[in-house]
Amino acid sequence: MNADAAENQSRPPDGMAEAARKEEDRRYRWRTEGELSVVRFVGQIGILGWIIVAPTLLGLFVGRWLDNTFGTGIFWSAALLVVGVMLGFWSGWRWMNRQ
Repeated sequence: MNADAAENQSRPPDGMAEAARKEEDRRYRWRTEGELSVVRFVGQIGILGWIIVAPTLLGLFVGRWLDNTFGTGIFWSAALLVVGVMLGFWSGWRWMNRQ
């Protein structure tokens, strides 16, 4: 029995066990803390919005500056806008999964 226990501890947890642990943690937090307040919920939505919008705007502003500096039309604006959107959604997805 001890050899099996040692083997189980040395193996990394599988995805299903990790998901079950996170769900149990969420349920425990809900039982101890209760429902989220409306203000906190709206605040989280606002944070998520800025997590997505900030890299998008940064990419657009840097792209516009590069286009004006080098006279390249919308080449850099379009490329950095897409990069900013992808980075923003990826960051938002990661933030939501940590919550």
